[in-house]
Amino acid sequence: MKLARFLGLAVILTGVFFAASADGADTDGSNTDAIGGEPQYVMVTRLSKVYTNLDPKSDIIRLVKKGEYLERLSKGDLWFKVKVDGRIGYLETKDGKMVSGKGAPVITLLLYIVLLLGCAGGVMLYIKKQQIAPSASAVDDFDDDLDDDDNLR
Repeated sequence: MKLARFLGLAVILTGVFFAASADGADTDGSNTDAIGGEPQYVMVTRLSKVYTNLDPKSDIIRLVKKGEYLERLSKGDLWFKVKVDGRIGYLETKDGKMVSGKGAPVITLLLYIVLLLGCAGGVMLYIKKQQIAPSASAVDDFDDDLDDDDNLR
């Protein structure tokens, strides 16, 4: 029963942890800043170009790789206005996804792995202690005839 409670608590804490640290994306397309005035970011979803103007024929500031985070300044229907290498540029919306924080998924994954390893270690320790320690009923049922010297005399 203790093991079931322990595992239940671990699952609940994991869910709370993920809910608190989830990398939330803006779904309404609004241009609001994150809580606390932190800048919003665009996570690049594929190899893309950041242009100097709202025209794909304009100069390219640089190529950005999938998984890279760029500071988002604003969002239009087809373009994100972003900051890259200290310059302001434009990235097509099909090439990125708005997120509230940068780099959070990797940290979340690492913390989740540590949590799972801790739970697994706790379960293994619990099982090992149960195998080593005799149960209370086994101790009560054990009849030690050594103290029954009265019957021998």
